[in-house]
Amino acid sequence: MSISTWNLQQGTAKNLARDKRGRWRLQRTAHGYEQRGEFLCAAQDLGRDTQRVTVLPLAQWTAPLRWEKHEANPIYGPEKSGAWDTWTNGVSIVPCDGGKTYRMYYAGNEGEGIGFAEASVDDPLTWKEHPASPVLRPREGSWEGPRINQPRVVAVSAEHWRMYYSASWMMGVAESFDGGVTWERCGDEPLIERGGPDSPDGGGACVPMVLRVGERWMMWYTAVQLNPEGHQNIHLCLATSADGVHWEKHPDNPVLGDDFSDGAPRSVTSRCYVRHDGGVFRMWYSFAKPRYRILYAESLDGVEWERAPLAPVLGPSPAPAWDDEIVEYPEVQIHGGELRLWFCGNGYGSVGFARGVPETGVRLFARTGGPPAPDSSWTDWTQIESGQPLEARRFLQVRAELWSSNPELSPALNHIHVHAL
Repeated sequence: MSISTWNLQQGTAKNLARDKRGRWRLQRTAHGYEQRGEFLCAAQDLGRDTQRVTVLPLAQWTAPLRWEKHEANPIYGPEKSGAWDTWTNGVSIVPCDGGKTYRMYYAGNEGEGIGFAEASVDDPLTWKEHPASPVLRPREGSWEGPRINQPRVVAVSAEHWRMYYSASWMMGVAESFDGGVTWERCGDEPLIERGGPDSPDGGGACVPMVLRVGERWMMWYTAVQLNPEGHQNIHLCLATSADGVHWEKHPDNPVLGDDFSDGAPRSVTSRCYVRHDGGVFRMWYSFAKPRYRILYAESLDGVEWERAPLAPVLGPSPAPAWDDEIVEYPEVQIHGGELRLWFCGNGYGSVGFARGVPETGVRLFARTGGPPAPDSSWTDWTQIESGQPLEARRFLQVRAELWSSNPELSPALNHIHVHAL
């Protein structure tokens, strides 16, 4: 399979303009972004008379920045779990059974450990705790102390799973070889040691978000920077690994956080959830200055992050409500094109649910023909579904349509990948 990248240097644009990063965005007017715009690529020579291709955009800022909370929130918490759990905190959700069900791992309070519940992907609101819960308890007399929390579970294979968890401002890892039911720790020491006194994580390295991207493992973790004035300076650092067990901290840490220059007594950038979709890293994270809200950022490499133009993307509900003071600890899944977000509210110990409301997007259309210039022998324009093969002749032309229903938002089109199958 060969891959061609179209940098969109040749073509015509309507109601679009390049931003400072060189991406095509909707034209901005005095009233906000245009609702529609398009880029018409010049016809490209594919080099062969007939072939099958896929056409994929590298598009950013198409994830919802507006979320609708479910009216029945909170949808899960101690009153719906077993007697062992008095504090349903920091959930990690894993699709399993071929994408038919979800597993939700969560931590209880001091001494209670970590358990899990299950739900159908068709009903992400109704959860039933698994009778094996809790499946991991804190170890007395170890570095963990009396509480383990903030589980993050990653499926290495169908039966081999890893759980990254936090304790005492550090983190550990356990493994399961029966699809996440029984667990054994990997070693007796923390997974990553804290750095020196002047390092970004000298006061703590915990609350990991772990993602496998190709053959590379990536971990964004909460790091505490020691502050002689006693302020709470907390941000996100990055580590990478070849096996998901042995980690190397990134030299440019921290990768996302406050600069702490205003001397605020509390600034926390913490517990993120990261997806890698269509070549884009998408991060939802907890930010407190002073109280928690959920914010959003994007990156093309997982190191350099661009914050969303709207913040927060999820805030407290009007009082009185279970989440009228804080919202935090996002967890995001996609099902049938719908983005779903689970989060915690006041007291950190119950779980709410929200659905994403798309307000921006990029649509691709293609036509193909034998002669280099489009004429009556070329095909009509056809909308391209992501990953769907297209029967192409010698020449191919692509039209990208950018849209927005919110004048404060615009998608961004970087370039287009054409894969010859």
